[in-house]
Amino acid sequence: MARPGKKSNEPTPKLSWKDFKKSVYIFRFVKPYKWHFIIGMILLSVSSLVFMAFPGAAGEMANVANKQPKYPQLNLKVLDFAWIFAAIVIIQGLFSYLKTILFARVSEKGMADVRSAVFHKMIRQEMSYFEQFRVGELTSRLTADIEKLQAAFSVTLGEFLRQIVILVSGIAILVYFDPKLSLIMLMTFPIIVVLAMVFGSKIRKLSRKRQEKIASANTIVDEVFQAFTTVKAYANEWYEETRYAKSLQEIVKISLRFAHFKGLFFIFMTVFLFGGIFFVLIQGALLVDRGEMQVGDLFSFIIYTGIIGSAIAGLGSLYTEIAGAVGATERISEILQRETEIADTPPNEAEKVRFSGAIEWQN
Repeated sequence: MARPGKKSNEPTPKLSWKDFKKSVYIFRFVKPYKWHFIIGMILLSVSSLVFMAFPGAAGEMANVANKQPKYPQLNLKVLDFAWIFAAIVIIQGLFSYLKTILFARVSEKGMADVRSAVFHKMIRQEMSYFEQFRVGELTSRLTADIEKLQAAFSVTLGEFLRQIVILVSGIAILVYFDPKLSLIMLMTFPIIVVLAMVFGSKIRKLSRKRQEKIASANTIVDEVFQAFTTVKAYANEWYEETRYAKSLQEIVKISLRFAHFKGLFFIFMTVFLFGGIFFVLIQGALLVDRGEMQVGDLFSFIIYTGIIGSAIAGLGSLYTEIAGAVGATERISEILQRETEIADTPPNEAEKVRFSGAIEWQN
């Protein structure tokens, strides 16, 4: 049967200042590539601000087509916006390419250094260390945990900054367009998005629990097949069948709960989220009807509202990923800070020993 050990499926930690202080230890591996990381963040921020110009330009194009330009001094024609959109797309594409290359250098090279350091520490531990943990758990430190860190440096941290830039700039733009309508939006839409995030969190927990139960059922199969001679010797077929059937029943029970909450989530999204968008749209249409707002500005306002809602929802999922990366950082830091059984002496500094003398073989 499988050897008992610590479970590798650890809960995702909640972020705290203490956790961040512990995770700073890993940044020493990224320090040699800090300028790549900083320049990548700057490019990402500029790219996000350029993207936020698109809905405004689209709304002004609608105003120009409606013969009611908001900025008549610019003397823009409808076809002029094609060049504006082309410039936005080109800048977005170029900055995205450069940002991706820079983040890839940081994540690939930095995480290669982390893997090397973790393996260096592991292989120099005492025998009791390898008896304490399963091989799969130790391998997981080198694969799953470091992959979480790699994803954080290559995607998650950048996306987190991007959503914050979009959220702050989007709210500022909405206030500029119409303070009254933006206040209505800020009083309704974020609450709906936060409630959607709560629903999503519950669904993710049930999904994670379902995966754990499936993994537990697979473990039963693995144990039985690995020790099949023992099962046969003690005529334990009925017991193992019963144990596996019970595990499958638990999977079905959790899966039905998962489907139930998923259905409720779809109802919520349809009724409340789209209802909130329609409410803001109606309020904006009333302002247009009273001549207090232009049609193009309402068009831009709706797009910005959707972008801000996506940013708020995105921050929730990115928070979960960052929390998981912080947990991985803590586990890796524990390994890197362990004392080793063998001294960490570089090979080129090790004392060279020369053997001399005759060798005699007697039979």
